Amino acid sequence: MSQWLIFLAIVPLSCFHLTKHYHLKNRWLWNGVSMGAVIAPVSFGLLKMTYIPLIGKLLGLVGLIANLTHGSVGYLCLLGTGVLELNTTITASQLVLINLLNGALFAACYGLIGYSIDKRITAEESGEPVMAA
Repeated sequence: MSQWLIFLAIVPLSCFHLTKHYHLKNRWLWNGVSMGAVIAPVSFGLLKMTYIPLIGKLLGLVGLIANLTHGSVGYLCLLGTGVLELNTTITASQLVLINLLNGALFAACYGLIGYSIDKRITAEESGEPVMAA
């Protein structure tokens, strides 16, 4: 069932296409929010693809690297607040809660990165000096 999580990759791809088609002002902000909202479940779905012989192993490696950086943040936040117990098995409802928290956190983080990209692009187009970060 977790392999269906890969279909969530349609959300950022369609957002990228729609923001490009309609020439939105905050294009990278919306792309960052859509990418951050689904990066943790998609990486978990890619991690489950390792049973496919060759291409699945490569996709599983990409999913492993992405899941190591994006998957544990929500778990540690819920563990720190006391919602989850230490050294217990995670149920499906708890996994959904972890991925919802990851989606909210990374949508905000990637949205801020996209917002800064949009600001830099508008500053370069208007001829204003761009501040070095």
